[in-house]
Amino acid sequence: MRRTLEAIFRHPLQLLILLVLLPVIGVAMMYFIAPRTYQSTAALWALQRYFVVTSTGAQSNLLQTEAQTQASALTELLQTRTFVDAVVKGIDLAPTLGLSSSVMNNPQELESALFNEISSTKNVVITPSDEYLYTISYTNRNPKIAQQIVASIITNFGEQGLELSTAEATNLLVSYQTQLAVAQKDLNTAITAETKYAQAHPTQTPNQLLANDSQFALLDTQKTQAQTTVQGLQATINTIQQTINTEGTQTATLYRVVDSPLLPYLPVSRTKSYLIGAGIGLVIAILACVIYLVMVVRRDRGVYSANDLQNLVAFPVIMQLPNLTTGSKTLLTTKTIQHQALLTGKSSANGYVAR
Repeated sequence: MRRTLEAIFRHPLQLLILLVLLPVIGVAMMYFIAPRTYQSTAALWALQRYFVVTSTGAQSNLLQTEAQTQASALTELLQTRTFVDAVVKGIDLAPTLGLSSSVMNNPQELESALFNEISSTKNVVITPSDEYLYTISYTNRNPKIAQQIVASIITNFGEQGLELSTAEATNLLVSYQTQLAVAQKDLNTAITAETKYAQAHPTQTPNQLLANDSQFALLDTQKTQAQTTVQGLQATINTIQQTINTEGTQTATLYRVVDSPLLPYLPVSRTKSYLIGAGIGLVIAILACVIYLVMVVRRDRGVYSANDLQNLVAFPVIMQLPNLTTGSKTLLTTKTIQHQALLTGKSSANGYVAR
């Protein structure tokens, strides 16, 4: 640890250069590599909650605002291939995605790439801003394509959104109308049977037959039940049809475009890309500093303590002096050697003095 700290404090400039230079290089690379993107945004005013018409009327999420219900419905639609295919139809979106030639030449992979591009909540962002206002944004390398995609989303939401909201009601109408035709036929049959039975007994009035003839009473009961069925089906059909007419089947009844998508002329800020580049550069810089310090420590052969000296020579360390000035060290070393030479008659001692 001590050697590592000494290596750090002996080479602060080199380490600082690595820590600053590499993140700067990362930012510069992201500046030239990261593509410029453009974002087109439209603002819509929700005129009502998004609804689904059922046999009991229009159903909607009353816990959400008008803008939230429409934003939720549009987000769900963007997860369907039918809706996405309709959105990108007629728009040259593929060349702006930077796809490989193998994907461009494979229809299935190309369709999946287009679907992933539009269905991704990172590219198409639906944001409820307030109770009635919500925005639709899309980001692309081509500003014109970004504008076209947003406009197409708005148009198709008005068409398919309303169509799906009344799809269940339309199917129910077809089913109930079929049942009504059968019930009406049963009613006509029951009325004809009761009329023929009454005509076969001209001596009694219908009230008399109803009171005295069980067969006629049964026919009358069947007729009444058939009438009730017809009336119930007709009431349900009227309710569904009235709900559809009330909620509306035109785009103008669902939303109004407040701000149309404009052609963006300024690219989206690339701050996030710069931060990513700086982060990658910083990680590489830290690794480079670690490698540099390891190399410096491994190549350092300096002696900084008595233990270091003991590991290098076989002679014992007699004593260790505290930090002295340069002049004091020179004088002390010279006097010590001379004194030992006088005592032993040799030019060197059997021990070393560690500084």
